[in-house]
Amino acid sequence: MAKAKISPLQILIACGGTGGHLFPGIAVGEVLTARGHSVTLLISEKKIDALAASGHDDLCFEKMPFLALPPIFSPKIIPFSAKFISGLRACRKLIQKKKIQVVLGMGGFTSTAPVLAGKWSKIKTLIHDSNAFPGKANRFTARYCDRVLLGFKECAQHFPNKESSVVGTPVRSSLRLASRSNQEDPYAFFGLSKERKTLLIIGGSQGARGVNNAVAHSLNQLDELGIQLLHITGPTDYQEARDSYQNKEIAVRSHVAAFCHRMELAYQIADVALARSGASTLAELAFFGVPSILVPYPTAADDHQTKNAAIFDKAGAGILIPETDLSPEKLAGTVKEILKKDSKRKAMIAAARKLSVDNSAEKIANIVEALGK
Repeated sequence: MAKAKISPLQILIACGGTGGHLFPGIAVGEVLTARGHSVTLLISEKKIDALAASGHDDLCFEKMPFLALPPIFSPKIIPFSAKFISGLRACRKLIQKKKIQVVLGMGGFTSTAPVLAGKWSKIKTLIHDSNAFPGKANRFTARYCDRVLLGFKECAQHFPNKESSVVGTPVRSSLRLASRSNQEDPYAFFGLSKERKTLLIIGGSQGARGVNNAVAHSLNQLDELGIQLLHITGPTDYQEARDSYQNKEIAVRSHVAAFCHRMELAYQIADVALARSGASTLAELAFFGVPSILVPYPTAADDHQTKNAAIFDKAGAGILIPETDLSPEKLAGTVKEILKKDSKRKAMIAAARKLSVDNSAEKIANIVEALGK
């Protein structure tokens, strides 16, 4: 029997503020657009949002001046409240103007006003939470949603009174598609050797300094393992990290960069990754089946990165090491443990891939379509 055709919907996806919300939101928007729906992606005024939007001319983006919630007794609460009310009204106007039928919030306070405006406008609303423990914004916003979508099943207990579905966290389409069709030699792209094992170091969109510093102090120990390093430092620490490599008496085989626009190539050559444990990073590591050493960002809200990493650690896909314990000896010893024991590395690869949710963006799109009927 042929699948019933779904009438085109007007959909609003609120996904700005951080890469962890933005890239999954874009991935869902691309799927819905390809299915013939009209999608508007609501983003913040941050630079990361503008950079991401510039690479997607086929999608419609709208900016809103969002602010994170300050402490309740902070003097900042008054201007925040005024701006929030203004944003709420602006979102409702946008919903009315575009005749939006479904609002999907991808998390954070950039989702709260759009979802509340959707509820106010009596249309269907959803939120997606990619972490093992939901943030304050989603715990509040969920009260006004028809459905809660989750990256990890462990998060469901925090929404006991809501219908929820575990859908995973969408991996950027640029990574998924390129990984399947790309014929480029990743070793040649980074100027690295096929004969050496590769440690990939990524800090995520925030908080890479602790990881970068730990690596800088561990270069001698890592070099003794005979491996090579592919180090994505982030812009803030790039020069300092680069100097650390150049100041060593021994030439550590490495490629050091502030950004990497070809992460699918980086993941393809990674024998092990040293990374933060934001949900999007974990989704990518699982998708590519990369064993990982996970160092949670110590000041992440509600310590959610530790809870994320604990899932990978328990499953055998990664090894959780608190930043305070990341000594040169600990880092080098853990890398050696993974790379020198082939059976362990293969088990970690299998465990990582098992945690990957296939077609996460498509699953979210299916639920959005079903609600919008």
